[in-house]
Amino acid sequence: MKKLTLTAIAIASAFAASANAADIYKGDNLAFNMGGRVEARSQFSDQGKDNKANEKQEDQSRARLNFEAKTQITEDVFARGFVEKEFTKNNSNDTRYLYVAVGNDNNELQYGKTDGALVQITNYTDILNTYGAEASSKSVTADRADNQLLYIGNYGDLTVNAALNGGGETVDTDNTGTTIDKGYGLSASYDFGMLKAGAGYAKETHDGFKAKDSDNLLLSLGSDLTDQLYVGALYVDGSQFGDDFQGYELASSYAFTEKLTLAGTYTSVKFDSATDDSNKAALDLGYQATSYFKTYVGVSKAFTLNEELKALLGAKVTF
Repeated sequence: MKKLTLTAIAIASAFAASANAADIYKGDNLAFNMGGRVEARSQFSDQGKDNKANEKQEDQSRARLNFEAKTQITEDVFARGFVEKEFTKNNSNDTRYLYVAVGNDNNELQYGKTDGALVQITNYTDILNTYGAEASSKSVTADRADNQLLYIGNYGDLTVNAALNGGGETVDTDNTGTTIDKGYGLSASYDFGMLKAGAGYAKETHDGFKAKDSDNLLLSLGSDLTDQLYVGALYVDGSQFGDDFQGYELASSYAFTEKLTLAGTYTSVKFDSATDDSNKAALDLGYQATSYFKTYVGVSKAFTLNEELKALLGAKVTF
């Protein structure tokens, strides 16, 4: 689960490989560390009213492994390379991140496969261990993409992200052979103290048969009402390959103890094509047994389409 101080997490995720990363080598102006996680996850799914016979249990276990090498160019300026891979039970592997960055304590410029400019905005409601984070319908370049230049700047309580994508990556759409032509995005998040607010916009154009553009406008609010209670909201407006949509996501979490946290989200998105409409609620309970071991269970219920009901049980070791 993401921590509740949202501006802090935006900076931490940008400038650190892993909270539990271990130093493998340090010396002669080079630091090399490794981090990651191993998750055993089992999903139970009722496919809904139109698929009653298709109830099933599925192993969704995965592992992530990342490496970072960092060197100082000057006393204040560093360069670092970062790569993270994800592995699943089907012997598939996915490169989540692969970039080189140059920066200092408050600014960093990355190039390669990086986060998009809107990630810090969706983090306001992306707080579950399991489900949720489905309202934004972010384009690929707004989320995470190849051939991307990303700037991250911290100006006191203001965090700015700006991304420029050179295209070439294949995108998931019904238009076979569609690739990204180019993309860009800009977002800002400001911490007022008890209240945080963010806004961002991203646009992506495509090459391919009848391929239409995608764009996203996101607005977000978040507040740590108490040391235990967090609430967040996300408003979305945009177009996904020419299919216009509007929606929102509400999120909240409550920490009963330092180890036990309950969180939930409600998502509603309406597309011009009604078949893509989505209304879902998710509830998630996590227990942080140690700094390195966590167990969780989550439930997600869809109220549109097949009204699918899902539950996910997991255990995670981080390193």
